[in-house]
Amino acid sequence: MLTQHTYFNLDAYKNPSTPLIWDHTLSLPYSKRYLAIDSSALPTGKILDAAAGSINDFHSKANLTLGKSRSASGFKGNCGGSCEGYNGFWLIEGAPKGEAVLVLGSAWSGVRAELRTDQVGVVLYTCAWSDGSASLKKTQGTGSRKKVEKSSCVAIEAQDYVDGINR
Repeated sequence: MLTQHTYFNLDAYKNPSTPLIWDHTLSLPYSKRYLAIDSSALPTGKILDAAAGSINDFHSKANLTLGKSRSASGFKGNCGGSCEGYNGFWLIEGAPKGEAVLVLGSAWSGVRAELRTDQVGVVLYTCAWSDGSASLKKTQGTGSRKKVEKSSCVAIEAQDYVDGINR
């Protein structure tokens, strides 16, 4: 299955208070359901509801922060295994043609990205397994920030069902 795997940090690692993406905002207005994953972050085939106020809810209110649930008991392990954050597939359902199905934003930089797609869903991955070995571009970071740290980026991938051929 073809997709792209672009990593985003809308602050370009220049926010002096944090290199992490937990303050970035996310809206998935047409994504009330998502695929369950196992401890290896592989989809089980079960479709779950992202209930309002739950860890995986980004549809009930606009501009919820990616870190909104960091203190919740289920946040650690939410992306499979012992990691924290997100590594899942949200279904896109009922979106009018041409509407933004995902909006990512940063209050610090003022940058806002909108996704429009004809795909059935979107993978959201908050770089929980980054080990700090990948270098930033020369135009990114400040001072001692030279590497991509854990939870300092987010990948957004519009695509068909993850592992759909097997499930």
